[in-house]
Amino acid sequence: MDESTPAAGWYPAPHANNEQRYWDGREWHEQQQSFVATVPDSGLAASDTALTPKPAPVLAIVSLCVGAVAFFTGLIPVAGAVIGAAAVVIALLALIRKQPKGLAVTGIVLGAMAMVASIGVTVGISASLSEPATVRAPIQSATPTEDTAEEEEPLAIITVPDVMTLPVSEAIVALEDAGFDAPDLSSFEDPAALVTSTSRAAGSEATEGAAISIVVEEKPKLTLGQQNAIATAEDYLRFSGFSRAGLIGQLEYEGFSTEEATFGADSAGADWNAEAAETAQQYLDSSSFSRQGLYDQLAYEGFQPAEIEYALGQVGY
Repeated sequence: MDESTPAAGWYPAPHANNEQRYWDGREWHEQQQSFVATVPDSGLAASDTALTPKPAPVLAIVSLCVGAVAFFTGLIPVAGAVIGAAAVVIALLALIRKQPKGLAVTGIVLGAMAMVASIGVTVGISASLSEPATVRAPIQSATPTEDTAEEEEPLAIITVPDVMTLPVSEAIVALEDAGFDAPDLSSFEDPAALVTSTSRAAGSEATEGAAISIVVEEKPKLTLGQQNAIATAEDYLRFSGFSRAGLIGQLEYEGFSTEEATFGADSAGADWNAEAAETAQQYLDSSSFSRQGLYDQLAYEGFQPAEIEYALGQVGY
């Protein structure tokens, strides 16, 4: 074969506009070359070389976004609570699916704060719309009815018992047991209200069955700030454990004055021993603590030494 003649193979054919044609060493063939992309055999199956993409943390991102929206709408009655609850639910789903914990926990915190704020505003608005009812019992006629008809036996003379400072429920029982016609308990709003006076003085005498009226101590009228401070304190106590100092500080953070925050914390009906025990258990549920470490943590939260000792005993220390 002539050294200038190429060996058999595929070459650009000059007579076919340099398209690939097969040269057998003597002449050109007209069929075109089929190009098949080949992949070098690396010895690994496709499934072995394919990388599974990591799914995007959609739920965690959504929980953070919804939590942020809830945080800025927390002062809207009802709506803030609904959006906050949605953020908490989405964040919990993100945690279950092992998506980024930081985003999910932030969504839970923002959602929970929005729920508390929205509930507090809703309760406050409801309380401001309600009118305090009068607790003073209606004055009843103290004049006994005289029977003009002939009586076979004269009415007995009885002595008015001293019911001052007794709860109205107990005062009514005492007056009825003595033989007087006392007001019905249903005419009083608060059965525990204390008696301040009666239409007949204690120690005076009257005929059996005589009517007697009762005046009770009026319930103190609360300002709107005091009413809302109490409602907000009750909401926080339902949500988590608080010391008295910690709850007052939280209410001040919410914008209440020191006087309103103190009044709200003291009027929310909290058992500070029980709150200390609840807080201690919450810490143990989330982490491990030595007795001294848990004591120091509860002291940092504002609990008193006696409350801390009670809490430690309740959790087993």
